[in-house]
Amino acid sequence: MAGVLSTQKSIFASTQQSGRVGSSLSKFSRFKICFTSNPLTCGNGQVNKLSLIQFSCHRNWYTVNPNNDKVIIRYKKGGVEQTPLTINILNQDYGSVGDIATQFASQLKTTLGTAQGGTGFGGVVNQNPANNYNTGETGKRSFSMEMTSAAILTLSDIRIQCPQFRDASDPTDFNDSYVLLGGKRIADSTDTTTSSFKVTYDGNKVIIQGSFPMQLHTQPFLYLSMNVSNDNLQTANLGNINAAIDEHVTSSCFLGKIPVQTNFCAIQLDESTPYSMTTSQRSVTELLFQCLDSHGREFPLIDDANDGADIETDGNLFSDMIIRHEILDIGSDGNVLDAPYKTYNYQLNNVGAPQLVGGGGF
Repeated sequence: MAGVLSTQKSIFASTQQSGRVGSSLSKFSRFKICFTSNPLTCGNGQVNKLSLIQFSCHRNWYTVNPNNDKVIIRYKKGGVEQTPLTINILNQDYGSVGDIATQFASQLKTTLGTAQGGTGFGGVVNQNPANNYNTGETGKRSFSMEMTSAAILTLSDIRIQCPQFRDASDPTDFNDSYVLLGGKRIADSTDTTTSSFKVTYDGNKVIIQGSFPMQLHTQPFLYLSMNVSNDNLQTANLGNINAAIDEHVTSSCFLGKIPVQTNFCAIQLDESTPYSMTTSQRSVTELLFQCLDSHGREFPLIDDANDGADIETDGNLFSDMIIRHEILDIGSDGNVLDAPYKTYNYQLNNVGAPQLVGGGGF
């Protein structure tokens, strides 16, 4: 919304805990700023504009995490359908897509080897990408591997599925493993026949091949939203894990998207920032922020000691940012141009006719 700048000020905010933990809305994922004594106000013919100038936080979640680690294995043994098995790629940071491929191949070998029974499968061969392979090096990034059963192969119709469907009983079924591993996305919970990877057999050998390039990360941006009525828009497939997966445009509370880097999620902008929202709300007494991924999920929290510690209140997951508040004069009608004009003075002469006697203006 265009307007003439009247006043502006900066709001410096941080979610870092200091001493005793505050309210439940004092966390990285969801936090509130209150203006009890100093509300953000505007008058008639004015609007409030809020802009993101700076944001930073430590990337204190792993690149492979519960939002992108899940693979379901379906198979037959002796021609009989068996209970599905689940693989969770080891949650940690990985230095290369080759390292992820090695971890995935190792878990496939172990899981299918246990299902096969006996001495299971021999070592993985012809793995691609190879261990330590980095994006940008010469080669393909689509996953592939081969392994041979030490005895007669009793497994058949192996289907390796990357799920991305909604399940009220298990939210991790809405998973980004298809992005991480380059497999076909399984969008229907009732689909038990489609495999995300091509599985073929050569005697006792099992050959597994992916269709698409593997990725080192699955969420390149952190989405910062703010609960102020405004005129921003978004496609419905962003920001809400429970929304339909489509591209209908809806109203939005997004204030900005911040690049996820190796050590930090950070962005530094200036007066030309593209991330802003204007609101005709006359008085803003509080701002509620959320830091979520592109599907509206919280970033997975880490507790490597597994003792129930909360990294948001007990640990080092917090953010700091600068929001600029501006008051814009738009007039009674934003479509009316308030331009200077010339005025004239008239008086009646002796015969009662109007006569110009002077003027003002420019």
